[in-house]
Amino acid sequence: MPSALILLGLAAYRLPHLLTPRSFAAGAFAFLIVGDVALTLGLLSKTTALIIIGASVSSVGRAGATVLIGLALSRLTQAGATIAICVAFIAQFVLGEGLINLPLAIPYVAFCIYPLTTAALSIKRGLPLIELAHHSEAPHDLAVVRPASFLAPFSALFVCLFLFQLAFGFSLRFGEVAGTPQYSVVCIIPPVLLAGYVLISRKRYPADLMVEVSALFIIAGFLLVAGNVLEHSKGAVSLLSIGNTLFSMTAWLALVAISARNPGGATTTMAWGRGVSSLGTLVGAAAAVRANAAIAAETSLEFVIAGVLLMAFAAYVIIGLKHFGFSEVIEGVQPLPEQTEVRTTAELFQAQCEAIAQTYHLTPREAEVFAMLAKGRNREYIESELVVSRNTVKAHVKHIYTKLGIHSHQQLLDLMESTSPDALQ
Repeated sequence: MPSALILLGLAAYRLPHLLTPRSFAAGAFAFLIVGDVALTLGLLSKTTALIIIGASVSSVGRAGATVLIGLALSRLTQAGATIAICVAFIAQFVLGEGLINLPLAIPYVAFCIYPLTTAALSIKRGLPLIELAHHSEAPHDLAVVRPASFLAPFSALFVCLFLFQLAFGFSLRFGEVAGTPQYSVVCIIPPVLLAGYVLISRKRYPADLMVEVSALFIIAGFLLVAGNVLEHSKGAVSLLSIGNTLFSMTAWLALVAISARNPGGATTTMAWGRGVSSLGTLVGAAAAVRANAAIAAETSLEFVIAGVLLMAFAAYVIIGLKHFGFSEVIEGVQPLPEQTEVRTTAELFQAQCEAIAQTYHLTPREAEVFAMLAKGRNREYIESELVVSRNTVKAHVKHIYTKLGIHSHQQLLDLMESTSPDALQ
């Protein structure tokens, strides 16, 4: 998935006209379905090549689903996005724990259905941003004249995401038992506390504070590993799980916030950001597997490897993040004036109706009837929908025509057409 996300991010950065909403959505679902079918057939037939192909194809679809989810989240309020991300982390943990002891087929089906479901739920809010990117000039070109509106692919934020996720990937596999990645049930604590904090205080998400707290937990976890991995393994895993969960949520929220400030660059920001994060996790996990193999041959290397990693990570936190802040990066992204608001076709239609109703001083009920007429509904439909008599509908239509200065349904539709969605956007 990292490679698919990174390639998607580069495409959105340099050639956004290649990404159309329809092809993006169709491609994501097609890759998910075809990949899952191939993977299932490969597992049932025990065909290694088919398993590899299925997993690879499915990962491309999951990359598309990830971007759609991120784009949809960017169109929520900051509090709404925070709660949604916290709920997602909690649900992931609860489902993981609930399915772990069930027959293998059940968690596998959940694994296949989850991205399809989340992508389907995100289409309505996410695709308008794909469409905006498709019709806009490439961020690579716009960044020349508006550098403050777009993050460069190797900006400090993306480097931070990569390095923190590298530490996460390493901690996930370092010292693993029987090839099983390590995690702790305490990883559910951060999203629960954070969701409660946002709901009760109604304050902004403290991104910089969460990064600092995350770093403290990760450093403390590696400190225990370097001290005595056998005696303190549970404590180390717990600390690392809390730290990594905190940072993962912060990373999601940072990308969502940046995407919200500049919708035109949202697709490349989300794809590239999630791509480098996933790549960091993959590289860290691979390094941990190699470290485990080295330790198996020479146990004294355990302390050395953990100590070196601890020192490198601490050095980056103290020196590398000295002049860097998530909040500063987010606030530093300047929205493009023409892209400050993105609306779906339904929202634009509703805006048209509201604008006309306000201009011609329609009553709330007349505005409701007008919207139905604008959709092409006949009087019988309106009578049934509003549960009113035929004469009442006729009276409303007569008043609407009089206020708008028209005499037919076709003239009403012509009026709607003359007030274009583009003009309102």
